[in-house]
Amino acid sequence: LFVGLVILIKTNSFEALDTSIGKAVYSIHDLGMVSVIKWIGMLGSTTGIIIVLFLFMIIFAFITKSFVPSVILFSSVLIGNIGNKLLKALIERERPSFVDHMEDGFSFPSGHVMVGLLLFGMIAYYLADASQTKRMKRTIISSACILLLLIGLSRLLEGEHFLTDVIGGFIAGGIFLLAMIAIDKIVHTKISERKVQKDVAL
Repeated sequence: LFVGLVILIKTNSFEALDTSIGKAVYSIHDLGMVSVIKWIGMLGSTTGIIIVLFLFMIIFAFITKSFVPSVILFSSVLIGNIGNKLLKALIERERPSFVDHMEDGFSFPSGHVMVGLLLFGMIAYYLADASQTKRMKRTIISSACILLLLIGLSRLLEGEHFLTDVIGGFIAGGIFLLAMIAIDKIVHTKISERKVQKDVAL
């Protein structure tokens, strides 16, 4: 799916539609309610990511009495950021031309969305895993999904990305997220096995 999206972008198959959608969404960026969404979108910015990251690293370390979740959370954001920069460098898509940009660099995939999905996705994964009820798990996951959709929408409202940049960010971020969750499960399985072995040895 991601490769297909890249092909469409490289062949300019979606450019006219992307631009039309982008202009239509950007045209309402000055409305009052939209300002709230743009502020929420700040959570996907570099500053927002760093603040939320270190806040939850401290929280998870304190609650779990272990640095493992914090290290994996930090690694997720770091790997996602590096992966995003590599993908942008490889695809080299320019940002929308109908607005003056506050940010430099290439457009696809959206870094706010991709790295944000990794950060908030991992936070939601840990919180849901620790939750005692299915209702709470659903609430956590639903809240994370809504937050991420608003971050994606904010990128369109600010004119910093095309719709396909945002979609690409979700797809790439989702792939990275599944990989990090798999790594987390492997790490915790290994830790549990070592604890069992130590208990048997005693």
